[in-house]
Amino acid sequence: MKAVLPNENVRATFGEGPLWDDENQCLFWVDNAEYKIRVYYPKSNQDASYQLQKSPMSLAKYSKDELIVIMKDGIYLFNLKQEILKELLKPKELNEKLLLNDAKCDPQGRLWVGSVNDDFRLFKESKDPLQTEFHGQIASLYRIEKSLDIKIAKDKVTLSNGLDWDPIRNIMYYIDSANQEVVQFDYDPETGQLCNEESVYRFEESDGLPDGMTIDQEGMLWIALFKGGTVAKIDPFQKKWIDSITLPTTTVSSCAFGGEDLQTLFITTALEPLNESERNQQPTAGCLFSVELNVGGYKTNTLKLL
Repeated sequence: MKAVLPNENVRATFGEGPLWDDENQCLFWVDNAEYKIRVYYPKSNQDASYQLQKSPMSLAKYSKDELIVIMKDGIYLFNLKQEILKELLKPKELNEKLLLNDAKCDPQGRLWVGSVNDDFRLFKESKDPLQTEFHGQIASLYRIEKSLDIKIAKDKVTLSNGLDWDPIRNIMYYIDSANQEVVQFDYDPETGQLCNEESVYRFEESDGLPDGMTIDQEGMLWIALFKGGTVAKIDPFQKKWIDSITLPTTTVSSCAFGGEDLQTLFITTALEPLNESERNQQPTAGCLFSVELNVGGYKTNTLKLL
């Protein structure tokens, strides 16, 4: 494995949601602290951004000039040329505590979006020793059909995060960060139905919070560990942690394969949670990192509507 390289000219306050666009040969990602969609062109090392009025959480590809933007309160279509944001739909369960988070399209073109119970974040950040319990499996993982019908694919979720599919074996992998683990489902490509949930790997709290995730062409999972400074390579067949990419900052949020041969792993990080002392110790926090791997990923799935 080659060295992990920070691009010190391409950084965010809170980087998240990397999405490789093969058609435009660029990486889209979000800065949800600064309300921006970022775009990076590796060939020219150019970086640009689109300013929004509220915080984007994740992205999905729709067409050459349009992205699906997931915000806390709903799902939107963004025209890159006109810079116009249009609301598509909102799950009716959302409220000030129940917010949308990570999303990805499956190989058949359905959009999957997870919600989070924001009380979990407040609970984790609480310094009150009396607050020892958290009751909150009230979020969901949604499947958006091509007709834009919303189905709840999984309920009793707390903090929906990374997800991806093994298109060869028809397996879906999914992270509810509150459980510190990645699970797998048998996935029916015709209907999108999930069954036979099974734990793949459970992280210790000291490892960091499992966040964004991607899959390579050998079926290995690459999982960002927030506050852990690591991207873990998990073998889901042996259920083992088999390798690590270690970064010079703890706040690793997500990762995605990209580049011409899809063998570059782009890794997003964040600056915002760090205090002044930590920022001085981690000067590359918030940078976009990349590492060349021997095995690449799959082409990004695109949303297909009827």
